[in-house]
Amino acid sequence: MEDDDDNKITIKDIQFGFRRFRAPAKRIYANRNVFLLDIPPNPIASWLSFWIPQLIRSWLQRLLPEWFLPTTVILKERNPTKADSYENEIDTYLHLRSLQGTHIPRLFGEVSVNDPHAQRYQISKRPTPAILLENVEGVSLHNLPTEELGNPRLLEELQNIYALLTEKGVVHGDPRLHNFLRVDQRIVAIDFEFSNPLPSDMTNEAELEGLKSEIRKRERQAQGAESKRLVSGVYFLEGGSLVRKRLGTDLRSSSTTTHNEQRSDEGPVYPGSSAI
Repeated sequence: MEDDDDNKITIKDIQFGFRRFRAPAKRIYANRNVFLLDIPPNPIASWLSFWIPQLIRSWLQRLLPEWFLPTTVILKERNPTKADSYENEIDTYLHLRSLQGTHIPRLFGEVSVNDPHAQRYQISKRPTPAILLENVEGVSLHNLPTEELGNPRLLEELQNIYALLTEKGVVHGDPRLHNFLRVDQRIVAIDFEFSNPLPSDMTNEAELEGLKSEIRKRERQAQGAESKRLVSGVYFLEGGSLVRKRLGTDLRSSSTTTHNEQRSDEGPVYPGSSAI
């Protein structure tokens, strides 16, 4: 059973490299230790970013990422029952370093987390290992309108990211629409807990086809819902009577028809409206 406090903001005590800070965190997935973390401002980094040349600043950001974090990041804590998946995701991000920031989120690094609220229910009080990831602001393909899912440009971008994964020798491992985000005109893949190496003589065609199949299923469901809506008819108020248009046929009913008298196959009636 999910704790009532899961949706509340908690304070995380985080050690990242040479920096320790406290930050508010909000759980963004039910039953998963994934949080949106608000990073406190860092005056030193702001001063350095303003005064030092870009080349040196880029070098410092790679060397000391803890001092140059964006204002919000994703905190993903290790699940004690899935430790292998946690290590696997870190290894995958490191292997796909060249795709970070464009086709997959950027990995800032591994941290240690102390959460006094969570530790009340734990025997061990040791810090929890976690990773900090870029907060990619996009829309999950699962949440896109069906008509946008079938867009040729979107399908092309999906094929492109799978071509890159094949080139890098990686299988995503969890090919669901939830795990791909549309960001402007590109697709970003997330969640690599179940990734594994791709043999050199194989491609990711099976996973890609699975995603396309899921999209086609969504399109069929949308078409079925539209057909039902058309069959249910549209009602107009004409001369004191409600007239239903269905497949070229006019069905008239008295304006005094009650809910109990309404035919079960006629759908809802909305008196008082000129057109519904």
